[in-house]
Amino acid sequence: MPKVVPEYKQEARGRIVEAALAVFSEKGYHQTTMDDIARKIGVSKGALYLYFASKEELFRGCYETAPLEFSKILRSSFREGADPLAMAGEFFDKMQERFGSNSGLNYEIFAEASRNPALRRILKENYDEYTRITTRFLEELRDKGAIPRSMEVRSIAKALIALWNGMETILTVGYTPSDVKRAWLEALKAMFFQSSRGPK
Repeated sequence: MPKVVPEYKQEARGRIVEAALAVFSEKGYHQTTMDDIARKIGVSKGALYLYFASKEELFRGCYETAPLEFSKILRSSFREGADPLAMAGEFFDKMQERFGSNSGLNYEIFAEASRNPALRRILKENYDEYTRITTRFLEELRDKGAIPRSMEVRSIAKALIALWNGMETILTVGYTPSDVKRAWLEALKAMFFQSSRGPK
């Protein structure tokens, strides 16, 4: 009989997810096995299967809370009346603090998803949620007159997510956070602050 993780189910899931993310980041998604994760947390592999049916489902668990955390960072960074570029810089710093250590893993996951339909579905669900959160935020800005009313916000949301993914990619290949932050701010300035002349 497998050794059962002693904490309450939700806490146990959290411990497993934390251990899995650490192992995924260290070994890469493809090389990581359920045995590796079980050893990291100090339980049998069978105990993991009480909570997650497969490595793909465990990966889903690692990423299911990320959109909510992204939403919190987004809304805590951008506040009415503050300087837009300063807020964009604050957003960058908070995202780096929370997700920066996983940028290499994210890069690998994209490559793995091109060969793994289950993983691709998980990423699609994840990005649909990121798009929904970002679109809603932009709609609120548009309603307040902070961005032009002519903007098609869902497309802009997808573009911003793609831009952020690009920033993570160049961090992964060795550009410094200060270089990447400068590129992030210049891109947002070009998209929102130089070309716009208020609501249209």
